[in-house]
Amino acid sequence: MAAFAALLLYWDSGYGAGQIGYMLLIAAAGLGLLWVEAIGTLIVPIASVLVWSLVLLGLVLFAYVTRHVVDRNLVTQSGRQGSLLAAVSDLGEGLVITEDGRFVTGNEAYITLTGYSADELAALPSLIDLAPSDQRDVLTDQLAKRLGGSSDVPVHYESALVTKDGRRIQIETSIRPLTAEGPRRLLAVVRDVTDRHRSEEAERESETRFRTLFEQSQAGMAFADLNGRLTSTNEAFRQLVGYTAQELVGVSVLELTHPEDLMASEGALRRVLVGETPGYRIDKRYIRKDGQSVWVDVAARLVRDAEGKAVYLQTVAVDIRDRMRGEVLQSARFAVTQALVTSPGWDKAAPHVLEGLCRALDWELGEYWEVDASREAMHFAVSWKRPGRDTSAYEATASQFTYRRGEGLAGHVWEESRPVSLTDLAKDPSPRSAAALAVGLHGLVGFPVRSGRRVVGMISLATWAPRELDEGLLGVMNDIGSQIGEFVERKRAEVALQESEKRMRSVLDNVSDGLVTLDPAGMIDSINPAVSRLFGYDEKELVGQKVDALIATTHRGSFMNYVERRLTQDLPASGALETMGKRKNASLFPLEFLVNSAQVGARRLFIATVRDISERKAHTDALEYQALHDSLTGLPNRTLFGDRLRQALLGARRNQTMFGVLLLDLDRFKDINDALGHDRGDALLQEVASRLKGVLRATDTIARLGGDEFAVVSTDAKHPDNVVAAARKILASLEGTFTIGDHTVETGASIGIAMYPIHGDDPGTLLRRADVAMYVAKKSGGGFAVYSPEHEGQTLRQSGLAGDLRRSMTQGELVLHYQPIVLLPAHTTYALEALVRWNHPREGLLPPDRFISLAEETNVIRPLTSWVLDTALAQLAQWVASGQDVSVAVNVSPRCLDDHSIVEDVTRALATSRVEPRRLTLEVSEGAAMSAPAAKALERLAEMGVRLSLDDFGTGYSSLVYLKRLPIHEIKIDRSFVKTLPGDPDAAAIVRAAVGLGHSLGLRVIAEGVEDRDAEGMLIEAGVDAAQGYFIGRPAPEDEMTSLLESGREMTATAGQVGPPALPPEREGSREG
Repeated sequence: MAAFAALLLYWDSGYGAGQIGYMLLIAAAGLGLLWVEAIGTLIVPIASVLVWSLVLLGLVLFAYVTRHVVDRNLVTQSGRQGSLLAAVSDLGEGLVITEDGRFVTGNEAYITLTGYSADELAALPSLIDLAPSDQRDVLTDQLAKRLGGSSDVPVHYESALVTKDGRRIQIETSIRPLTAEGPRRLLAVVRDVTDRHRSEEAERESETRFRTLFEQSQAGMAFADLNGRLTSTNEAFRQLVGYTAQELVGVSVLELTHPEDLMASEGALRRVLVGETPGYRIDKRYIRKDGQSVWVDVAARLVRDAEGKAVYLQTVAVDIRDRMRGEVLQSARFAVTQALVTSPGWDKAAPHVLEGLCRALDWELGEYWEVDASREAMHFAVSWKRPGRDTSAYEATASQFTYRRGEGLAGHVWEESRPVSLTDLAKDPSPRSAAALAVGLHGLVGFPVRSGRRVVGMISLATWAPRELDEGLLGVMNDIGSQIGEFVERKRAEVALQESEKRMRSVLDNVSDGLVTLDPAGMIDSINPAVSRLFGYDEKELVGQKVDALIATTHRGSFMNYVERRLTQDLPASGALETMGKRKNASLFPLEFLVNSAQVGARRLFIATVRDISERKAHTDALEYQALHDSLTGLPNRTLFGDRLRQALLGARRNQTMFGVLLLDLDRFKDINDALGHDRGDALLQEVASRLKGVLRATDTIARLGGDEFAVVSTDAKHPDNVVAAARKILASLEGTFTIGDHTVETGASIGIAMYPIHGDDPGTLLRRADVAMYVAKKSGGGFAVYSPEHEGQTLRQSGLAGDLRRSMTQGELVLHYQPIVLLPAHTTYALEALVRWNHPREGLLPPDRFISLAEETNVIRPLTSWVLDTALAQLAQWVASGQDVSVAVNVSPRCLDDHSIVEDVTRALATSRVEPRRLTLEVSEGAAMSAPAAKALERLAEMGVRLSLDDFGTGYSSLVYLKRLPIHEIKIDRSFVKTLPGDPDAAAIVRAAVGLGHSLGLRVIAEGVEDRDAEGMLIEAGVDAAQGYFIGRPAPEDEMTSLLESGREMTATAGQVGPPALPPEREGSREG
């Protein structure tokens, strides 16, 4: 019996989950009992392990007693060592026996671990030589202590080992003396823990990165427990609320909330904490430590662990004071204007003006003081106070005071004819200020009310906290008669005077964007560290250089023109230049450069903001490509085709050549698509596109216009026969069969040909006549047809439809269907898109694609749009009156925008229906919104309060340049991206980019064409705000939609439909109304 072994298991707090320690008791020939410690992973129930361990322990003890009867001299020294290693060969751990640190023997696991052979290991002076040089001294000391000690308690440590092939691995070693072998021999158990070590290191690095990002984030971030009490905050959050980190620990997020926002915040937080929603996002106000309020965009979500258990609440707060300031001031102007317009005189209007100003601008108390010219005195007239804290003692003092010029706040405003502010009443010794302080008021401001140049009164506003004036407040008072332009400039100057060079340097050093200060000649005065990181220069290399040293040589001319204008003219703060930057290593990158100025004492300082926009440009380029190409086939889309056609026309006119326009429509495509499904139909379109590219020249433009319609511009045609030959090639390429998946299909094509200049000399005429020829070819059973004037007679039926369309609006043949638009992920219906249908007496119910283009061509589009607006708003008025909180969306034709008729129609329809303008959304396409007349019409509509939506987002090509200038409120991602979303990573990337772009501009993002649950899930994950489509709900007549709204059911599909709805045959609502 060479050896037996038994296990003794134990747990140690230092081991990972699912791991146990074990002591291996080895009875080896001539060595007595030997304990070896190791660590393993528990893969069987612990009770079974313990039972078997006791059994094995009994066997070992039996073997040990039996073996002591046998002569010890029967086994040699090397035999004993071999028995020891053999006894533990199945442990999977490396075992090695050393003497004075030198290798004696080891098992196969250890030899494999090091990569050396046993002979190579035996030749080493010490196994410590396998360790990295920086660890050898420590390991040598450890070995000396182990050899010099008498304890047989194992020593555990972790170190590195360099294998024969040079790899550095991390090992865990347990050393115990082999007393039976002599005092200098040790047994080491070695385990490779490289993966665990890397995992722990990665976890530490991840935690460090997270902490750094958390603290350095420009957005306020905070974590709270499940009771909503803060546990940690970053610097940006603390700056927002004005408290220290210690002061915020344990504070409820609701304690920081403005009283008027408390109900909404409590409701949102409650729904998250009880699990109704994963998070919420609201605009609200925080009350700062100094008592002032600050508007923030708060997004909070409940974070759960791997088991789904709620752990903590994460909050991100972004300062939106700049954004809200415009809304607040607009509200104040409206309140004042409404009070003046609806009141018979100033005495009646004054209380409403005071209330409007206090509510809109967040002041607590407003007073109006009136000048009595006959007595040369100013006395109190009327006041308004926000409900809440008691200020009656202060209000009562108003009637006790009468002011003359130069006396008190009112007298100073009267005498100086300008606004006067007592930022902190604690610093003002006047009796009325003492009364204000007694009730808790600290901030006070007075504004003159003028009639021409004569002051006739004063408005004073008071609040609880000390408060500085801002430009917005002064602007509101200008609207009620105060001419305070000089005061605004003075306040700006005062703020600028408080800025020192030291603080400016601090700002320059800590902002993330590159900042460059310039002198009036465009020479660099200073840079911040971000510029050094961006360009690779030290500050001393750039100071004194002309600023165009940072710009690519080919862009310097236009760049310096921009800079010189900014340095010499008083231009607004907006207006950044996109150019090309040049680093010290000569690499180029897209750059955004903006020059602003500030008055610092007697010196005018120019500050340039420099930003690397490489990532933004990449996103823009991707979206622009998608806007100009068909996502399914990769061919140019209708927009790019139109541009190529115009370019071909210009070239042909210049060179006096001809070219052909071919329109191609596939035969039997709808039948194939319906029979085999949309996926196989798409595959067929892709194969057709591939064959077209294979037979046409590289100089020809091939485009997919939509559906199964393709178009070709065949340039440099010396004769119409050349274009006919191209048509024959196309038809030949489509002959035979197409293998689509496991199906074989056949299709053909009908091609219409129009030649420049024979059949037309403008894009519209050429396309229309090619379309006429294609119609003739299709009616003839396929093939091709070259346009001829005789073909026009074959389109008389279409002309008949045009006459019918004019009569349809008076004959009651037009009807509206409504398709719900819901918020994600709650599926709350907040809007309905109005979709027009024509119930033709002979043709039946016609979809919009049968008559909208006809309406535009025959100028019926304006009365048609007017009818849709009147009908939709009348129905909306009924829904609102019945308690439904919904709005309606109507598509608008480019023709209505270009001639501004839409403004008149909307104004009339709103007045007739008495619907609030905010409940009407007008959807316009990207291309339609880009023209100058359209932009003016959109501005007028936005000023009226009508919401504007950019439809089919991503299919245009100019919108990315002008998007931020348009007065739009939302964008609708085109269905072509949504349709392929579940299986198309490119479409998913485009959707995420569109969401990021929309949200960065403060726009709501809507996805249209949602047709299945998978697509909806990916849209929610990407952050899309709202959705519509057949999966959400089919278009329905007004009576069915009324029933759906009144039932309050969640919109996931058509009422009564089981499972996902059938996919629509084509785009719903395209260019309707």
